[in-house]
Amino acid sequence: MKAKLEEYQALIENLVRSAGLEPGQCYNADQGCWQFSKGAADIFISMIEIAGEYYVNIAAPIVAIPARGREDLYERLLLENGRRIAVKFSLRDELVWLEVNREMSGLGFDELKRSLVRVAEVADELTPALVAAYGEEDA
Repeated sequence: MKAKLEEYQALIENLVRSAGLEPGQCYNADQGCWQFSKGAADIFISMIEIAGEYYVNIAAPIVAIPARGREDLYERLLLENGRRIAVKFSLRDELVWLEVNREMSGLGFDELKRSLVRVAEVADELTPALVAAYGEEDA
């Protein structure tokens, strides 16, 4: 299992390098993830182990959940989820996140890179509109 974990970590580190960054400088040990900006998006990449299987999560915080207008925001996010391929919106820590989750088994570099690009591009596209409509962008 340790060999698989090291293989998966190396795959993510290669992804970070392909973005022109040094993985060790991007790794946030306190949060257990690689963290950097791609375009205007703040990107968080983490590995999660569940019942002996490893999963990757590539996520970008989009906007804080507002005190007012939540239902309108939730409806808009559900509609966006239906329009998008491979990405989803989720709610965590009073923030709206855009993310991709995928098991690491069988995951190749090209698919991993496409997932990163997709999160970054959709975050760049939708964050300004969602921030304008529902509040402040997460800092």
